Amino acid sequence: MSPLIYLSLVLVVLAGVIGQAAVRGQICRRRLLALAQQWNMHFAPGDRLRLSKRVTGSFPIPGAANIRVRDLFYRTEESLHQYLFTIDYTVGAIRGKVGRSCVAGFQEPVSRAGPSHHRSSSPELVVEQLSSGMTIEGAYGSVMTKLNSASNKTSSDH
Repeated sequence: MSPLIYLSLVLVVLAGVIGQAAVRGQICRRRLLALAQQWNMHFAPGDRLRLSKRVTGSFPIPGAANIRVRDLFYRTEESLHQYLFTIDYTVGAIRGKVGRSCVAGFQEPVSRAGPSHHRSSSPELVVEQLSSGMTIEGAYGSVMTKLNSASNKTSSDH
């Protein structure tokens, strides 16, 4: 096989893999957008609200590094801001880093009087690890349920 034919074959396979990844990403974003609409939330595929820095301080997995937020759901309901998102991170230092993902969320009070101390502090995260049998919708649903039960508990305490 000539080098030119081999190069062409490699480029066609590479273009196919890139195209398939783009289509799968678009399908996943559409499913997440539909889920956000079902829950009356906004959806952003990236970290539009710059939550990565705030989440890093309270992330419950020891040794996690390169923490990145994506697939962000957010809304303001009554007196609370609610956030749901996927966190990508790496673990491991000695035998190489391994990429992991989890779904997490938190809520914080709405501050009408300007910047609040809640915004600068690390939020209390609710985290759901993604397992092999779990769908992304199931993980988001689990975190949403935990957040709603926590907000119902705190509202009944007051």
